[in-house]
Amino acid sequence: MRRAALLLLVAGCASQDIVASSSDNGAPAYCTGTGPPVLVGDGITVGDGDGNPDDVCTGTVAVRTFKRALCTCEGYATSTPLVTDSFDGSVAPYAPGTAGTAGAVGIDGALSASAMVSIGGALAVAGTTGASFLVDATIARDLDVNGALGTNVAITAGGNAHVAGDIALASLAVSGTLTVPAAATLIGTVTAGTTVRAPVTIEPPCACEPTDLVDIGAFVANHRDDNNDASIGLSPARLTDYTGDVTLDLPCGIYYVGPVRGDGALSLRITGRVALLVDGDLTLTHPLAIELATQDAELDLMIGGLVSSNARIMAGDAAHPSRTRIYVGGSGTIELSGDSQIAANVYAPKSAVAMSAPSTVFGSLFVRRIDQAAPLTIHYDEDVLRADIGCLY
Repeated sequence: MRRAALLLLVAGCASQDIVASSSDNGAPAYCTGTGPPVLVGDGITVGDGDGNPDDVCTGTVAVRTFKRALCTCEGYATSTPLVTDSFDGSVAPYAPGTAGTAGAVGIDGALSASAMVSIGGALAVAGTTGASFLVDATIARDLDVNGALGTNVAITAGGNAHVAGDIALASLAVSGTLTVPAAATLIGTVTAGTTVRAPVTIEPPCACEPTDLVDIGAFVANHRDDNNDASIGLSPARLTDYTGDVTLDLPCGIYYVGPVRGDGALSLRITGRVALLVDGDLTLTHPLAIELATQDAELDLMIGGLVSSNARIMAGDAAHPSRTRIYVGGSGTIELSGDSQIAANVYAPKSAVAMSAPSTVFGSLFVRRIDQAAPLTIHYDEDVLRADIGCLY
């Protein structure tokens, strides 16, 4: 059975230039079984830490990476609301009023919030200057702060709380056990199931140390020659300086391309379990659309460089955001336009993500920093924690 795999669609033209096709005979072995693609990794991702390349399933990478709705490698400061919650995309799409409590947030630095914060999960703040709230906040599960907790507002935590410094609030209500150092002062009304005086140390919740980072460049480089490009007639230079609107139809497989840039809209239509590795930057001046076109479609998009865009990005399926994983290796700032719609898990530990308009993300963000100038809501899909089902590595 033949299937069209790469279509060039030029706006305003009635004809379609079919420039590549794929047969089932060219599909990798995993495409006839279950589980996401298997890539040659960097040792760190596999967990042995020796730095040598090892085979690893992209689903395993996802499970180890996307554990929280939001992770930042630096501090988090916001003057606009942050709301996180969760749902299970394997059961049903997200629906207001049925949100779960797995929407955790991890901050490797300090936290400063002068607007409403509602965390539908645990909150861990590793910065030694602690957490400062100027507006009441609710945390559905555990609250861990590696420093002082203030200021004169009301904080509620639905689990346990560990605070490594003084507490200065109008009120703190902890459903479980509150642990604070012996010398810590408590100002305000503090209620807890139990209060324990003991040393408190909060480890960084996000794996941001250089030896912990997913080496995206290594994944890309290891597949410069080991890929399925030939099976669909895909040239590595196909998306470098492309002209006109382009639709790239990708069946199950591992594909490698060079830097992505062009003068038209780009659509990635995913029709199987796909890994697309970009050796360089993804630079966009026109819209990008990533569509999961079949029931078993999922995408691991690994970009060795930076994502630069001043146009709309439409990524993934809001009912199943766990099936789209985007890894960005470059350093800089990723600008998200106000009409972008992200239904994906985004890993960009060396990049800041700038949001100038109200944003709703279905999935998760693991970034260096959030530059948030408008409300941010994240609906975390718990199904990403099952992404390794069927993995052989």
